[in-house]
Amino acid sequence: MTSEFKFNRRALDGTNAHAFLQKQYCEGDQKEVFVETLVEKRGYSIHITGRMDGLRYIDNTLTVEEIKSTTSDLELIEIDTRPDHLAQAKLYAFIYMFNNNIRSIRVRLVYVKTKTFETKDFYKRYNLSQLKRFFENTVNQYIDWLELLETHRKTKMKSIEGLLFPFDEYREGQYLFMGAVYKTIMTNDILYSTAPTGIGKTVAALFSALKTIQTDKDKVFYLTAKNAGKTIAVETVDLMKEKGLKLKTIVLHSKENMCLMDTVDCDPEICPYAKGFFNRVNDALKDIFVHEDVYDRELVLLYAKYHTICPHEFSLTISNFSDIVICDYNYAFDPRTHLIRYFEEEYYNPILLVDEAHNLISRSRNMYSASISLSAIQELKKHVKGLKFSPKTIISKVIQKIMDYANEVQLYKSQFHMKKQPDD
Repeated sequence: MTSEFKFNRRALDGTNAHAFLQKQYCEGDQKEVFVETLVEKRGYSIHITGRMDGLRYIDNTLTVEEIKSTTSDLELIEIDTRPDHLAQAKLYAFIYMFNNNIRSIRVRLVYVKTKTFETKDFYKRYNLSQLKRFFENTVNQYIDWLELLETHRKTKMKSIEGLLFPFDEYREGQYLFMGAVYKTIMTNDILYSTAPTGIGKTVAALFSALKTIQTDKDKVFYLTAKNAGKTIAVETVDLMKEKGLKLKTIVLHSKENMCLMDTVDCDPEICPYAKGFFNRVNDALKDIFVHEDVYDRELVLLYAKYHTICPHEFSLTISNFSDIVICDYNYAFDPRTHLIRYFEEEYYNPILLVDEAHNLISRSRNMYSASISLSAIQELKKHVKGLKFSPKTIISKVIQKIMDYANEVQLYKSQFHMKKQPDD
């Protein structure tokens, strides 16, 4: 399972790396330079904003600098390793050139390795006409995607409005349950429901939740602890599709369960599905979005293999444009692995349907409990040699604290055992 907690950690490392390089700027160099433009095209108003990491004079040449932090070996990075990085710099450069009537500019893409702050950079010079063509092509591709999404949105909302309950009759208690689910979601409340097996809770809950969808920000999450629960949810969506429902559904699985390699290793130099992921993911996304509606494990693996991209990261990308997300509890509740994009950022309005919620008690204990492994920390100490800012001293103190605590626990256990001994 992807950990967005780790992404936050990397983001902090990246911020530190940016700050380290920007501290070396000379007098007259600018950092975090804001750029913006408004594009009116094909009925869309697109407001594009961003911040250039640096606007500098390097060798007396005006240069737009884009800084990217990385944990990868710098020897393996080339200018086209992550085309989206260079594309970002080119878009910023064009906006700045256009707004300031500049005919030519240089772009510097610099990679900085976190922890050691080693760097590798690439330079490219562009004129205004080159970057204008790139900018317009990028905007057109974006609008093509917006039009595709808008077509889906209209079809989805029309199908939800006209969707009828997929059975001719309601089971005992089912209609009452559906009304409670609908009211709870509309009032942003919490509902706990206990109902016997066979009442049809899954179809009742999903049908009622879909009827509350009003905007693209509304996204239904069907959370379950078991793969069997995912299967039932998919079958329920398929049942409603037969009644005319038109929307996108993704089933999320763990990284280990989605990997196409014999061993999970996301190093781009080892995994062909990780290398060049961002070069191919847009084509793969458009392909599966246009041709399919329910993205289960087998389907995602099929498309990922065809487009040679990581299935797990592909499924997370698909989730951005899915209306129903079927997944494990962890994706919503685990502080280390939950999807920050949905449950911490403010754009989306997640609608949570928790299957067999009583399972959350034991799962929550595991999610919110922490453990420390002395052997793991001791192993860490061996691998920090050579770092520019070595944490070896701090790690040694942590090890000593753990050992002192372990000794105290052992002493307490011994004293307690002695007190419990029976009298002679």
